[in-house]
Amino acid sequence: MSNWICKYIDEFNLNNYENKEDIEDNDVIYVYKDDVQNGTFIVDKKYDYSANTATEDITFQSFNSDLPYELIYKCKNNKFLYRLVEKEENFIFNIQSNNQNTALSEDIFINFLKSFEVPTTSISPYGVNDNITFIIGQPNTGKSYKFEKSFLFPDVSENKYKYKKIPVSGGIGNEYKGLQNTDLAITYDPIKKSIKFGEFLQVLMSAIVNPKIPHIVFLDDFHNQDISSLLSEYTPLFKAQQKREINQINSTHNIFNDTFDNTDKFIECWNLFIENNCSDIPQVPLTNRISGNSIKLVYPNNFYLLGAANFNENSLNIFSDWEDRAKIIYKDPLATFDKDTSSQFVQFCKKLNEQLKELLKENKIFDFEKYCFGLWKIVNKDGIIIGEEGNQIDIDKQKEVVKFFFGMIKNSLKYNNKNSEVNRLGWELMCRIKDEEWIKNNMADIAEINADNKNFELLHKYNIYEDDI
Repeated sequence: MSNWICKYIDEFNLNNYENKEDIEDNDVIYVYKDDVQNGTFIVDKKYDYSANTATEDITFQSFNSDLPYELIYKCKNNKFLYRLVEKEENFIFNIQSNNQNTALSEDIFINFLKSFEVPTTSISPYGVNDNITFIIGQPNTGKSYKFEKSFLFPDVSENKYKYKKIPVSGGIGNEYKGLQNTDLAITYDPIKKSIKFGEFLQVLMSAIVNPKIPHIVFLDDFHNQDISSLLSEYTPLFKAQQKREINQINSTHNIFNDTFDNTDKFIECWNLFIENNCSDIPQVPLTNRISGNSIKLVYPNNFYLLGAANFNENSLNIFSDWEDRAKIIYKDPLATFDKDTSSQFVQFCKKLNEQLKELLKENKIFDFEKYCFGLWKIVNKDGIIIGEEGNQIDIDKQKEVVKFFFGMIKNSLKYNNKNSEVNRLGWELMCRIKDEEWIKNNMADIAEINADNKNFELLHKYNIYEDDI
């Protein structure tokens, strides 16, 4: 028997779902909807499936719950039902007995720590040399690509590593409100009336008790929130000199027990484990404001914290606390132009970047990576050059991309407090590219400009005009 879930639309009709053939007799389908008032979710209806028919269980009582982040995104596609795995069921139903509506005692603590089988050969994430690495750069320069699971662990079975990607989207009113303290530390869940260990903390603790298994937390787009502030409780822990190797733990150790009498008993067991197995390693307590004893943590060498972000005040803030703890890489947009192509448009975009870089350097602006753009803005999701997807080149599409680039350069100048330079630098950049072959063939209004007669209307047309200086 399997449990399935989908988001409430207008009316539940099994025939509307493309994967209805995967449902089997005795399976159960749950339907949830948003609880706008509480910012959580309501598991609203239950359907029992038998003989190709889904019948509503009218005795089912709806209840408030929370959903794993991955499931929220999956359920945005309203044409598919999603089969719940055991971990998701435990999360939603607060560990229910026999998948029925009778919950276990609130005092029982369900352990999230599991013992991994130790691989016969050592496994490390591909291309990552430092345990804490942040890549910061312009949008669409491929910052996140090398931190994706498929790149870090190519052809490696998922039971040989643990990977958690947290999209730090943020924003009030979004269905997913970004990274919260509840993801990082220990909090109290008022809905389930239980103590909750954040996902970040769970991965770190799992890394400590499975020291031969690489554990990855990837914070994607962390510029959307002040990660430096959110991670402040972990700042004393992640010092390079505190990173240590931990001996392998026996899978029968008490720390892997399925349940504990309560959360305090689990924390007592955890702290005793740390004292016995990590006595020679620097220990840093994580404050437990909920039930008493703080949790003792160590920094294992198999835990990796990765992050990708655009340039803004949030990503720059992390330097003050983390520059001596992390390897911070500034993504060079020009380095993304490694695509072997004869496309005149790509060659022009590369030339535009190079001219912009030289112009900035001549004006003593040396952090050019904040202003240039990358190849990922020139190709679509399949790697095909924009405007060249078919047999005919779509020049209008490519001209819109160039217009976007000028606007992007303007925004970068404004963000870096160079508003007064927008018109001057924008005009000089146009003058430098006006003789490029692609410009002469496709954008006559730029190709025919008179360098001595600044055309503000043309600057405005291409989004690189600033009238508030």
